[in-house]
Amino acid sequence: MKSLTVIGLLTLLAGTAFAQTSDLIISEYVEGSGDNKAVEIYNGTEDVINLGGYTIERYSNGAVTSIAIPLDAVDLDVGEVFVLANPLATGVLLALADQTNGNLNFNGDDALVLAFNGIPVDSFGRVGEDPGSYWSCDDGNTVNHTLVRRPGVCSGDTVIDDLFDPCVEWSFQPVDTFTGIGHHNEDCGSVADDASSWGSLKATFR
Repeated sequence: MKSLTVIGLLTLLAGTAFAQTSDLIISEYVEGSGDNKAVEIYNGTEDVINLGGYTIERYSNGAVTSIAIPLDAVDLDVGEVFVLANPLATGVLLALADQTNGNLNFNGDDALVLAFNGIPVDSFGRVGEDPGSYWSCDDGNTVNHTLVRRPGVCSGDTVIDDLFDPCVEWSFQPVDTFTGIGHHNEDCGSVADDASSWGSLKATFR
């Protein structure tokens, strides 16, 4: 095991700005009319991430077991998004999708979890709770809306059964709004150069 003094570590980190996002997050949720369902995933980390091993898990109607959708094992660049959609969605939405899967057929009362090798890295809704038809707050509810992650949200909700208030981290748009799909605006700080990223340092000195 390699060791590193505090001074040495500070020297390596000097002048390096780190993004605050430690893993992928769900950046957009589309619960539209008919089969217009989609989930957008954002890479706000310092490194290109291969999506092999990542899944979207759907927990329907308060269930505590899920249907898992493996994501394609492709590289997701820093600052880029990956869009998973239902294959029966409208052509406008399908044109924005990177992958389709028929199991992405959630409604407003179904929880979604983004996991890596079975470990949650982000979630939407509350696993184990059936809220009726949707989760709601003052701004709206999770059925027949597009929800966009707020720019200041820089880490995923990894506690999948905690209370879910969509107004805290999400902004609401009308049903079948797809204009934000394909990019995500965030305010999580600068992204470090790969050569001196936290991920690289961990790999070198662990």
